[in-house]
Amino acid sequence: MTDAAAPPQQAAQQAPQQPAPPPPAAPPPVAWSPWVVRLAVLGLAVVLVVAFATRWDRWIGSAARQTTNDAYLQSDITPLSAQVSGVVREMPVGDFQRVKAGDPVAMIVDDDYRARVQQAEAALEAADAAIAQLDIQKRTQRALVDQAEANVHGLEAEAWRARLEETRQRSLSEQGVAGTLQALQQAQATSRRAQAALDAGQAQVDQQKATLDGIDVQVRQARATRLQRQADLDLARITLDRTTIRAPADGMVGQRQVRPGQYVGQGSQIVTLVPLPTVWVMANYKETQMTRIRSGLPATVRIDSFPDVMLTGRVAAQSPASGSQFALLPPDNATGNFTKIVQRIPVKIVLDDPNPLQDRLRPGMSVVVTIDTDGDVREGGQENGS
Repeated sequence: MTDAAAPPQQAAQQAPQQPAPPPPAAPPPVAWSPWVVRLAVLGLAVVLVVAFATRWDRWIGSAARQTTNDAYLQSDITPLSAQVSGVVREMPVGDFQRVKAGDPVAMIVDDDYRARVQQAEAALEAADAAIAQLDIQKRTQRALVDQAEANVHGLEAEAWRARLEETRQRSLSEQGVAGTLQALQQAQATSRRAQAALDAGQAQVDQQKATLDGIDVQVRQARATRLQRQADLDLARITLDRTTIRAPADGMVGQRQVRPGQYVGQGSQIVTLVPLPTVWVMANYKETQMTRIRSGLPATVRIDSFPDVMLTGRVAAQSPASGSQFALLPPDNATGNFTKIVQRIPVKIVLDDPNPLQDRLRPGMSVVVTIDTDGDVREGGQENGS
């Protein structure tokens, strides 16, 4: 048989193999010049710097949630001082003790102040007695005035009778009907004596009225003296009451600064009162964060001492000036070189009442505050923190 009768598989194996075509060549890499790369990086840096310089404050101010850790709890810390001098007799409270409004926290020996009250009371009684005596004198003097006026009325009648007698004797003497010159002269003398007595009586009335007016002046002076004695008594009682130093509000006292038996002067500090649990948050925000912050916005507060508890509150008010303006020496940038420093504005935040840390919060604790500038504004949060 011939090779043509061979099977197809063998024919395929005997056929010569063709070489595969070569793969396409890759494009040559682009060669970037080092100067081009440097210019591109520099341009990108310039763009970023310009963007940060011109848009940074806008980005910060337009954020919906403004956060700061420059915030602390605050309260009305009231130093209680002695208003009178003396020796401390008793300290009814201990260190860090809770007190109620009106509770005594210190007592000063008050023996001399009680004596002053008694002295003022005696002076007031003496002033009352002087006024009573002047009232009696006034009634007596008024009776003397009435007596003098009645005497004047009698003298007027006598003067009137004497004038009539003088007129009659003059008429008889002129007519030559009866009477003598001697009778006329006697009638004239009697009339003049009656007129003189009337003038003296009128002068007596004026004198008694002047004496009555003088008593009225003395009464006014005595009443003014009584008012002064009453003021002295009130002042003595106030001073006596100040020998007991009382708590002006509910809260907790700090560490005692005096002890029984210690002499204290006027103005000496006795103890400090913190009206707990009334506390609020004072957050010092950067001025660039104040773009959308306003009163009534909701806020969340985290206390560093209690990181697992989140408290809520509201923005109550903003400071009328930056914190640097209330410094002992406010900055004055009108002369010399100037370096711009971001200022901080104190923001008062009152906590919602009640809160789970009501009895554990203390003024001075550090907190982190976040204000939601997109939240609902609600007024009326100022009262809870004042």
